[in-house]
Amino acid sequence: MRHGGNGFKRDFRMSLQQKALLMLIILLLFFSVMFMITTSIIIKKTEDDFKARTSETAVNNVVSTIRASLVNYNYLTRLIMLNDRVVSYLKAEETDKEKIYDVREGINEIQSLYSYIDSVYIFRNDGEHVSTGIGQYSININDVERSNILGARGAIVISINGNGTISKKGSKPLLTMSRAIYDINSQKLLGILMMNISGDVFNDALALQNPSGMCILDRNGTLLCGNQEIGLLYDSDYNSNSIVYKSIRLGGERKTLTGKLAVKPLVVLCASGKGAEPLPRDTLHALMITLIAFILSAFVCAWFITINIARPIKNLSEAMERTRSSGWLKKIDTHMPNNEIGRLAESYNSMIEYLNELFNRLLENQKNVQKAEIRVLQEQIKPHFLYNTLETISYMAVQENASKAHDALETLGSFYRNFLSKGDRDIPLKRELRITQDYLALQKLRYGDVFEDEYILDESTLDYMIPKLILQPLVENCIYHGVRLKGEKCVIRITTSMEEGGLHIIVYDSGVGMSAEQIKSVLEANEKDDNKELSGFGLRGTINRISYYYDSDNVVQISSEPGEYTQIDIYIPKMRKTKVEGDA
Repeated sequence: MRHGGNGFKRDFRMSLQQKALLMLIILLLFFSVMFMITTSIIIKKTEDDFKARTSETAVNNVVSTIRASLVNYNYLTRLIMLNDRVVSYLKAEETDKEKIYDVREGINEIQSLYSYIDSVYIFRNDGEHVSTGIGQYSININDVERSNILGARGAIVISINGNGTISKKGSKPLLTMSRAIYDINSQKLLGILMMNISGDVFNDALALQNPSGMCILDRNGTLLCGNQEIGLLYDSDYNSNSIVYKSIRLGGERKTLTGKLAVKPLVVLCASGKGAEPLPRDTLHALMITLIAFILSAFVCAWFITINIARPIKNLSEAMERTRSSGWLKKIDTHMPNNEIGRLAESYNSMIEYLNELFNRLLENQKNVQKAEIRVLQEQIKPHFLYNTLETISYMAVQENASKAHDALETLGSFYRNFLSKGDRDIPLKRELRITQDYLALQKLRYGDVFEDEYILDESTLDYMIPKLILQPLVENCIYHGVRLKGEKCVIRITTSMEEGGLHIIVYDSGVGMSAEQIKSVLEANEKDDNKELSGFGLRGTINRISYYYDSDNVVQISSEPGEYTQIDIYIPKMRKTKVEGDA
């Protein structure tokens, strides 16, 4: 059931080619959205630029009109101040109705040259004044305004309603042009001239540009003419000789408010309208070419990924699946491109080759282990008859009171009983030591007081399992090739300890020792040499058994001093304890 579930999930996995196609679709959608957003931004920017240019043009046109008109009206004020009747009125020590009438006639003659002049005021130094104009006016020149006019030294001072000194009942704000009048010869102050011009003078200029979205006002925000709602958006930033742009919201619509100082103190403001020019053709062509280029690039990338990555990986996967289904570890023979995928296929073939080599080596090792076990079994089978016979002899020796013979036979019986070990492949270390002790006891009966056996044992090592019969061949080698040849009493010592995560067993004898050539010959001898030169299982046979059993070549170290000693150190890296501790 579990295997079937995994197969079900695998069926719904996307292949690399499908993922590449999905990624292509996502990229196309993403770029299409980005293209639309970019186009929208460009269109918006083009529209804003168009509105800004339109507003700037309108402001500059109105500014030019204002400046040209003020030049004309300034010329008109000069004509008035130089008029003989006006000069005579200002110089007269006393005035009468005739002089006042005469001055008015002179002003009216000049005033008629230009339209939109609402009224003209001529002030004498004694405070009397004469004026033209129809309507009810309120006039009061305060000291501040008088100082401003006199401070200009005869130049024109422009204001709206004379900065609050003049007002006309029921009338729109007036543009006031004021100047001081001086005697031409003596440059003595004669009086002040104030000419009031209707704000309608600039309505025609506003109407030609953007009548619903423009206004003219002074630096204090006092509206002269135009859209009052736009005038409320004025701030001091627009009091500049250069164009100023600001984004505003007017009537729920986002607009650009453009402004500029025309002449002090008049400021012109213009709010952009809704009109916009279409997107430039060159820009539109560039955007379309970019979109087409991206789409083509995406398809080329998809084709490249399919041909060079997705399809080779699919072929490699199918070849590996065929190899797996066949049940054999075989190399794949599918043609692969000469790139990373091809090297991946080569790595797979190398891995298969290594695994086959490893399997063959494991099989060979297993055969060697089985061969060694068969040899052990053969050695075990041989003494069965001897074991049964010795039991009978032991019984007879007891009957005849031959106690030493009885002890020897008991030792021999114990040796073979542990030697057989019920056919086990591995036994506890303490049982292996008992086999070795029994064997050495029997050898003492044969050779007499030729050697002594000693044991330095770590109690924690006695219950660990080791291959059977690895110590008896070693002590046998000590007796026949070391102790017996020395001709004096020697020591055979067995030491066990736990070191470096493994079990160390050291077999030491103080016999004739071994030369370096002999040690090398023993360690490098093959199995055939072992059968010829070494009795029983032999030293090399024991080394081979341990190596096969633990799959390690570095299990035995031999050190020796000729004429002094030989020491064999067995290192068993992997160990396990017996499940049931105790003697068998």
